[in-house]
Amino acid sequence: MSEEKKNIPPENDSAQKKPTLEEDIKIYEEAVSIDRSRQKSRRVFVFYIIGLFCVALVLILLSYVMQAHANQELEALGTQLTEQTDAANGARAKVDQLQDSIDKLQADLAEAQKQNGTLTKQSEDAAKNAEALDQLWQLEKAYQDGEKDTAREIIDKMDAAYTRDALTNETAAPLTGSAAKEYADICDALNADES
Repeated sequence: MSEEKKNIPPENDSAQKKPTLEEDIKIYEEAVSIDRSRQKSRRVFVFYIIGLFCVALVLILLSYVMQAHANQELEALGTQLTEQTDAANGARAKVDQLQDSIDKLQADLAEAQKQNGTLTKQSEDAAKNAEALDQLWQLEKAYQDGEKDTAREIIDKMDAAYTRDALTNETAAPLTGSAAKEYADICDALNADES
């Protein structure tokens, strides 16, 4: 029983601990104030979270736009590189084609120069042959006219220019066939007259 008495508050104590109306109002106002400040801090916290979410969303969108722009630039650069590579390949093909043309033209030029050299030699040989035939004609005329000294001078000139063996060889230039035989006959006749 003594414990029960201890747990029961004395009547005087309960009268002293009973809160007054003013204290109740004050406690109520403090509770409402705390509740309002909590609500206010919750609102601020919610706005803060919404703000952070909006900033994150803007950053994500900005990152997406920048990535799309970078991809577009990369595609443009890839296209430009492809075009430049194609242009370079085309230019290289043209250079190769021109080089082939130059090589062909140089080969044609070398062949033409070789033919020109052959034709020049043939022309020179033909001119020498014509000159030798002209001198042979002059020799025959001088021999037939009886101008033996003139005929000997012509023979000496022809021998100095071509040699007697070349002029009497019927198969080699400058005199061939019957012309070489005729020259040899005139030379033999003039030599026989001298002896």
